[in-house]
Amino acid sequence: MADAPTAINRAWPSALNKTRSRLSRRNDVTALDIDQRMLRVVHVTTGKIPGSTHIKRIEVVPVPSEGFDLENPRKVGEWIGEQLKALRLVPGNVVMAARRGEAVLKELLLPSLKDAGEMASMVNMRAVRELPFPEADAVIDFTVTKAPTKKELKTARKETQQPGAATDTKAHIVVAAVRRNTVNRYLTITESAGLTLTGLGLRPLASFRALKTCVPEISGDTVALISVRRHEVDVDILIDGRLVFSRELSVNLEKPKDVIEPAGEDCITKAAKEIIRCLHSYEGSETFKPMEHLFIAGGTGLEDNLRDIIRDQTGMDFKRMPPPTGVRLPKERETDATRALTALGLALGFVDERGLAVNFLAPKRPEFRRNRGRTMWLLSIVMLQALVFFLFGTRSKLGEKYERQLSGANGLISTYSTLAKQEKDIGRWTRKIADTIKSWHGANRHWLEHVAFLSSIIPQCDQIYLLKINMRSANTGVISFQVQVRDSNVLHSFEKKLRNLGYIVKPVSFTPANDKYGYKFRATFDLTLPDRFPLDLLRHLDTNTPPKRLPDDIHADGLSCIPGQKGTRNV
Repeated sequence: MADAPTAINRAWPSALNKTRSRLSRRNDVTALDIDQRMLRVVHVTTGKIPGSTHIKRIEVVPVPSEGFDLENPRKVGEWIGEQLKALRLVPGNVVMAARRGEAVLKELLLPSLKDAGEMASMVNMRAVRELPFPEADAVIDFTVTKAPTKKELKTARKETQQPGAATDTKAHIVVAAVRRNTVNRYLTITESAGLTLTGLGLRPLASFRALKTCVPEISGDTVALISVRRHEVDVDILIDGRLVFSRELSVNLEKPKDVIEPAGEDCITKAAKEIIRCLHSYEGSETFKPMEHLFIAGGTGLEDNLRDIIRDQTGMDFKRMPPPTGVRLPKERETDATRALTALGLALGFVDERGLAVNFLAPKRPEFRRNRGRTMWLLSIVMLQALVFFLFGTRSKLGEKYERQLSGANGLISTYSTLAKQEKDIGRWTRKIADTIKSWHGANRHWLEHVAFLSSIIPQCDQIYLLKINMRSANTGVISFQVQVRDSNVLHSFEKKLRNLGYIVKPVSFTPANDKYGYKFRATFDLTLPDRFPLDLLRHLDTNTPPKRLPDDIHADGLSCIPGQKGTRNV
């Protein structure tokens, strides 16, 4: 970053020019999509009229067959930079997409929330439990594919008063997660090319964004899309705008010249078999619906052969992807548009008002949860300082008042007595506040660690749920919480567990309090923290296994992690 100007009259023109440049190029985007065989480049701009999009450039560049290592991001980036210079293409915002095989996908059903931060917090809390890699190494983003309308929510509130009524008021969310080093790899590619990466999307979502442009009338139907590349095939299913099934298949459509395949077992036939197995897997999932539209896209030249084999063996007739409609596209590049489907979807998605559905460079962040204890501590210190300043200010003003009243000894004595009394009261109040703060801080009860520990050992919510919790008495250390319990046996078992772990538990009192969900009892726990707790809370929390998922957790089988399936990379 350049050094900041030293004078305001210099900073203003510089900042203005930067702002103008940014505004003029914010709707100018270049999408890059590269694999072992081809580099696809799509350059898109938007006009002044809202919704007007112009595809200025579509370029398809073959990757060198020898001496090109796709696993070396620096070499790949340098080669991309050379090709863009040869094409005389000046990129605007640069976007790329992670492969399906590099991402973990999951569909969740969660309560609909307007606040994006709260939704992100809920998504991250659910998603981290199912990651095959550490949370610290994960970059998580999500997109809401379907949310209940105000009318549906209003109807649901009325139906809750009727027994047996059921209305879907959950938001359908597709969660995507990649490793952090995957994001760094794409950043390295663009940096080595002399570019700045603005967005990092996901191939399946980008392909379907392009599909909506090519065939806009199918937005509410069940759509299957097969994206063919020389070394990988993506099979994606969309239902009513929701991605419910996505697989990346490892194939090899590059037939060696010196190898003769047995009859009926060539590379195309093998790839078709893997695609058919994948489609059968979708048919066995819980989210299965008959496919109304079938499309195949790619630029290998083998798409028609694959389509014919699949049609002969399954009766499914996949259509070739048509050129995009509703956007300005050079006539001579209509064929290249279907070959560069992912890059086209990335570019069109980035210039949309809502941006990329999933962007690993700018994921939706959970709301920031403040440390209340630390906040109160800092606030108390600030208040104490303000009180000291107030005291000195009061003494200064009263001193000036003394000088004006020196002529009268009686007035001076009276004023001095009042000031002394005020100073004594303020000092006593200040010491009381300081002693209270010192008492809570010196007790060293580790309140937050105990709350986190209790949350990890409490029975699952199908047996018990928390109503309220509070902490009191810094000297003795008491945590009090109230719960609603389905069965008294669960209550007694939890009380015994608390005693065994080292808490001093006041005899639990519970009363019948049946709620509308079938939880029959209400109980109050008073836990006294011992001076020396037998467990290392932080160490125990690092190793404690979170509760198992409830059996009614609803998700799409097609997005589940199924490792080890032959011919399939489904992380």
